[in-house]
Amino acid sequence: MSQPTHMISRRSMLKGAAASGVGLIVGGSLLASPGGDMTIESVALPAAKDAWFAQRVWSLSGNKVLMTDNASPRPATSLARQIYLPRSAEEIVSVVKSLPATTPIACVCGGHESSNAAVFASSDAVVLDLSHLKSIDFHRDGESMLVTVGTGVVFRELVEALKAQQGALPVGTGPGVGVVGYLVNGGLSGYFSRRLGLLGQRVVKLTLVTPAGDLRIITPEDELFVAMLGAGSALGIVVDVTFRVEPASAVLGAEQRVVAFETRAQAVAFSRGALRFMRDQAFSNESVSMELVVTGTKALVATVVFYDSFKGSTADFVKPLEDLAASLKLAVVMKAHWGSWYETAAALWPVIAGQTGHPLATLQHCVGTKGVPADQILDFVCNTLVGEAPLDEAELSLVEIRTLGGAALAGSRLPSGNCHHTFFVDLITLYDAKNKTADERQAIVDLTQRVIDKAREVNGLTVDFSGTHSQPDDVGYVVAASDMFGTAAMAETVKALKQRMDPHNRLRFHPFARLL
Repeated sequence: MSQPTHMISRRSMLKGAAASGVGLIVGGSLLASPGGDMTIESVALPAAKDAWFAQRVWSLSGNKVLMTDNASPRPATSLARQIYLPRSAEEIVSVVKSLPATTPIACVCGGHESSNAAVFASSDAVVLDLSHLKSIDFHRDGESMLVTVGTGVVFRELVEALKAQQGALPVGTGPGVGVVGYLVNGGLSGYFSRRLGLLGQRVVKLTLVTPAGDLRIITPEDELFVAMLGAGSALGIVVDVTFRVEPASAVLGAEQRVVAFETRAQAVAFSRGALRFMRDQAFSNESVSMELVVTGTKALVATVVFYDSFKGSTADFVKPLEDLAASLKLAVVMKAHWGSWYETAAALWPVIAGQTGHPLATLQHCVGTKGVPADQILDFVCNTLVGEAPLDEAELSLVEIRTLGGAALAGSRLPSGNCHHTFFVDLITLYDAKNKTADERQAIVDLTQRVIDKAREVNGLTVDFSGTHSQPDDVGYVVAASDMFGTAAMAETVKALKQRMDPHNRLRFHPFARLL
């Protein structure tokens, strides 16, 4: 793939680092001595902090739009004393090395982190906005295709580039989500993970700047490699990541059926039948994955993705979902067939584009099981998560229910609860804060918390096991490190690396801050 002139290829970046004297470490060995003419003064700054904040933040945490003691919401701007816009690894190193060793550093890629920790930062911190590192570089390793992705790339850009190369990766559905931010905080892919694994399981190499300002290339032989693929936002500043790409033919396409409902009882009834179908037909068949989304706009969206091992008619496979809707006297208002990995990956972009507010407020929690869910788990999901979530109060909200497992469960163990779970439910509370009173905003938080508190009491159900799908700024936030990082042993490994790599806790603005 040819590189647009505004992109910085990884090879050029590394050559530039060596030529300028930036320290480059491969496998623990220093290849070039620090020094050179690069200074922090040469790194670009935003024109205005408030404008930068408004442009970079997709949504504000629902906790951030509540009233404070002086009866006003928290100001929507960064607290950081300075924001830098580096365009290369060299510039990242110059910023890190020019600051006192104890200065906190926040890193922003896509601006979707649920608690907004990085964009808000703190008054003694600096923010590195990495959005200018836009390189996408395809290359070969024998019969395999690899792609090296700069840390500023978002999923829409990566998906479009993969389409041109007839490749596929287990990408997230949000087009503006930062690829690297998603990866280093645990990642997830309900559509593709059963066939392609988690995105972190496809990494073969990454380049990072340590909290001390050293530039390193990390490969599977390095003890830091695995920890970066789920807890990396606490350990280093990623410059780029190299993934092993699967052919696009791995995904045949998908069938989607949209069912309209009027009452919450109807949504619960359809969900109960659809989740039995998921358990009986999807969990036992690794040639498919399934997702059911219940929306605040009165729609039930059932999507089944088919992989290259699937045999038979895709339309026939989803016919029982149409029959379920008919038995409940609910209308199937849309039928869609997606004929490729690209169509499936890009299908929800128009829907996500419609999720806007002034500001858009969000709260995000997940629950799941490590095995196929039992009837009592499915009943709880239907009766409580679907039945009681604030879908009416927060009209843009979603309850996403997905099959996981498959290749993700069989692949390498990462510091992410996502690779240990087979069943996943994402409760995404979304609304336009401008249209809500102070009491209504607080009620939405309270309703969400009440549902999650009930989930914590259900035997066999794990709550908030993903850094990309949890709300770490909740009051009284409770989560186990062993759940977030998959196992107690992995949690201890991450903690030990954090103490060694970042003894001053410079990288403290991330979803794991209360755990490390």
